[in-house]
Amino acid sequence: MLRNKIFFAAVLSIFVTLMSAAPGFCAGGVEKYIPDAASAEGGMTLWQIIRSGGEVMIVLSLLSVAALSLIVYYFLTIKQDKLLPEEFLDKTVSLLESRKYREAKILCEGSPSLIADAVLAGIARREHEKVVIEEAMQDKGKRSVTVLWQKLSYLADVAAISPMVGLLGTVLGMIQAFNVIAFQAGAVKPVLLASGISKAMVTTATGLIIAIPAMIFYSYFRGVVQSVTSQFEHISAELLQLITEGKEGDRRTGESGQT
Repeated sequence: MLRNKIFFAAVLSIFVTLMSAAPGFCAGGVEKYIPDAASAEGGMTLWQIIRSGGEVMIVLSLLSVAALSLIVYYFLTIKQDKLLPEEFLDKTVSLLESRKYREAKILCEGSPSLIADAVLAGIARREHEKVVIEEAMQDKGKRSVTVLWQKLSYLADVAAISPMVGLLGTVLGMIQAFNVIAFQAGAVKPVLLASGISKAMVTTATGLIIAIPAMIFYSYFRGVVQSVTSQFEHISAELLQLITEGKEGDRRTGESGQT
């Protein structure tokens, strides 16, 4: 659902950008991107450079905010001690070894994590055969890890979309530059031609400036998720063994009591 909303917002932003940029394709809309004399002498400020990129910079600004927000969010949530808390694991293992399944269930319900999801799935099927318990824990673990990868994919989407939006601005800037040649009567003013080319270069550079750090951080968090997934598989196997051993112990206790 969230992925669909992000996709719809991106498409809507690009559509609005195209509609708002259309009047600037003609020669009459070029002048607003031309720096004044003071800028030409002292160099353009950062704000003037951003403005020279045109309406496409609005979409790129939104993408940069999205990338920064996702990176901060991932640093807060995609951590080994957050997904596989060691202290929580020790408490859970201790309860399972003591066959205190009710206490273990309450503990897991109050501390959601990958470990808690697997343990809850195993405890819910504890009365069934080992293969049923194993399938339940594996299925829940796969779904939890899939959700984790899906969250991480949003940053990869931003890294992929940003250069394309920058390329769109490049194309629009080149169209603007060629329109100067086509619609200007007499000699073409170099400053008008340079405005369109500047727009093209600024949007391309901005798209890359957003995409490169986004891809770097995506690679970093991908490594974290892969490491967590690998450790989670080993932990799940140990938890499965504890749950099934507890079941066998309960069964032997019951049989000896009947005898």
